[in-house]
Amino acid sequence: MDYLQVSETIEASISKLFEELRSGMSEREDSRAFGAMIEKRITENWETICSDAGFEAIVNPGRRTIYDFACRVDGKLFGFDVKTKDLDSSKYSDGGVCAVGNLLKFLANDKGVFMIVEFGHERSTPKNNTRDIEYIRVAPFHCLPANTYRIENLGTGQVRLNYTVNQVWEEIEWERSYNGFFDIFCDLTLTHYKRVKADADRRILSIQEFKDGGYRSFSFKR
Repeated sequence: MDYLQVSETIEASISKLFEELRSGMSEREDSRAFGAMIEKRITENWETICSDAGFEAIVNPGRRTIYDFACRVDGKLFGFDVKTKDLDSSKYSDGGVCAVGNLLKFLANDKGVFMIVEFGHERSTPKNNTRDIEYIRVAPFHCLPANTYRIENLGTGQVRLNYTVNQVWEEIEWERSYNGFFDIFCDLTLTHYKRVKADADRRILSIQEFKDGGYRSFSFKR
């Protein structure tokens, strides 16, 4: 499976879809609304995008998926997740992707390819309310550089990105196998869970000592 070719094909089709709108797009009240507008336009044109590329469009089964739209390429499932990045350095972006378990289930159980569709955008001018799309990048999640991934302590673990796809574009390992990715990701996840467990054990001990001491004084152990 040529991931680079699939990425370039989808990127070119999406870029064409937004060609007339790359400059002066109406700004929404927040980045989430702007991202929803981008996602909606792609979804409405997804069948045409896939047809033009020779791919088989798949109807999204619902919001419980980790992707926004999907297709099959030579029988292989590809799920695409839209990420919008405000290029204003003062704007916070946590790089959130999905839960650890949901990612592993999609890659290992569904044998899917998880793709990131990243839009970099910024305000057209400091004084107006329109935005310009500066770049569009499409890449397979499992091929990103190892230092791009991180796990946050939310629920059963939340996958985050340290860098944008655009920032690491020249370092993407297009030929990386799933086993190669799992070697990286499972070690990262195990380290995270061990740290979380150690933190939880210290908190448990702190609460127990507080209880045993008659609730006189409390502090979390470090």
